[in-house]
Amino acid sequence: MKKYLVVDIGTSSVRTAVVDEKLQIRKTETIRRTAGVCFDAEQEWKTICVLIKKLTRTEKQFAGAAVSSLLGWVGIDRNGNAVTPCYSYMHQENEVCEAFRKSKSDEEVCQICGRKINPEWAAFKMCTLKKRQPDKYRNMAYMISMKDFINRKLTGRTALDRTSAGYTMLYDIRKETWSSGLLEALELDREKLPELKYPYERLGEIREELLLEFGIHGKIPVAVGSVDGSTAILGAGGIKERTAVSVMGTTDVFFMVTREWKADSTRSLIVNPHVIPGLWLVGGPMGMYGGTIEWFLKHIMNQSMDIQEMNHRAAALETGSGGVQFYPNLAGERTPFWNPLFTGTVTGMRQEHRAEHLFRAIMEASGYTMKRIMEIGAASDIGFDEVTAIGGGAKSSLWLQIKADITGKIFWSAEAEEATVTGSVLLAMLAEGKRPEELPAVPKKECYFCRQEIFEEYEKHYERYIRSHEILQKLYQ
Repeated sequence: MKKYLVVDIGTSSVRTAVVDEKLQIRKTETIRRTAGVCFDAEQEWKTICVLIKKLTRTEKQFAGAAVSSLLGWVGIDRNGNAVTPCYSYMHQENEVCEAFRKSKSDEEVCQICGRKINPEWAAFKMCTLKKRQPDKYRNMAYMISMKDFINRKLTGRTALDRTSAGYTMLYDIRKETWSSGLLEALELDREKLPELKYPYERLGEIREELLLEFGIHGKIPVAVGSVDGSTAILGAGGIKERTAVSVMGTTDVFFMVTREWKADSTRSLIVNPHVIPGLWLVGGPMGMYGGTIEWFLKHIMNQSMDIQEMNHRAAALETGSGGVQFYPNLAGERTPFWNPLFTGTVTGMRQEHRAEHLFRAIMEASGYTMKRIMEIGAASDIGFDEVTAIGGGAKSSLWLQIKADITGKIFWSAEAEEATVTGSVLLAMLAEGKRPEELPAVPKKECYFCRQEIFEEYEKHYERYIRSHEILQKLYQ
């Protein structure tokens, strides 16, 4: 049976995995750590090498390999060495972003890039480097994603996949090339941007010296791959029109699949090229809902109660968490509100409230935000029939039922809980030569139906949540 090597770089951990052609995870090696706003890309590579060596003590042959990563950007020199830290999605360049807003509107940029102007995009990191660290900017051969930094180490080849390129705010998603107009407007150099490829393409092979170092044999093709959220959409089976996927990791990512390029009228939703050609993803990364759950249990509860017990207690509460509203934007708001200054906020707290009220309020907040994305999409005729949920958060039956009750949609949990790993294997299979229709199906597990009477209760809580949000965001300007 064929086996594949996967590297998965997340916000809270780095892991490597051996996965077979039936999408069964055979073995994993993981190191827990927090990525932070910026982190050392070279150290991350050393960590990955250690993890791969642990895997290859017993596994010696692989049919292919693929890497996925959180959204992060690294400047490299001609030899593929990092000349900057990795700037994660939490890194914001507010000053240069606000200056750019004076020359371009969200409407203009969205028509080219499929997204609004936002200080987290890679273009603004390049602008700041050029302005404040000109020597480093000159020495930088390319700005690439963290995933592509690891690919460069593995294969010696530099490229960027077209889905990740969308997050630079320099990529024309319909022309499928770098935007000369935006590069000119930002006074950035085209040669600092790498060759563009599709996520399913074969980038190269693991270098000979690494094969010897890892103790593995044969030619191992490496897929170009993509950013973790979009890879997880594939891993959840989101490859057909009118499907939607909720990736419930540290960051909650929600995308709807469509065959037509559609930008909503508010320009609040991201439009990404799907990792499979001919499809588009509309939605975006919502915020650190899973990360907030983890933060709450670790730093507020001091790990005095595990997540199963907290789930049990929260399930006993009525809808609306007793009036508590939690806006869990610990790294700033992303889709669909896009206010990086709006950080974690709680309203409605009274002395009778307990930890489980806050816990449930975090879960409800993700449902409310997802419902808002659905409403924006529906107004532009972007719809779907049901949602597949995948990732660590999808293990919680309570959370999936809350999402179903708030949104009025059917939710499925996927059999494969590790969405990004599964998606990476599927991309490795495509790079190996398989066609999309030949990929193994990702089976579904449990179904959660909306309960009409609960849905009606949540309608009132949702309206209050959105009204409060409109008031609160004015405090974060």
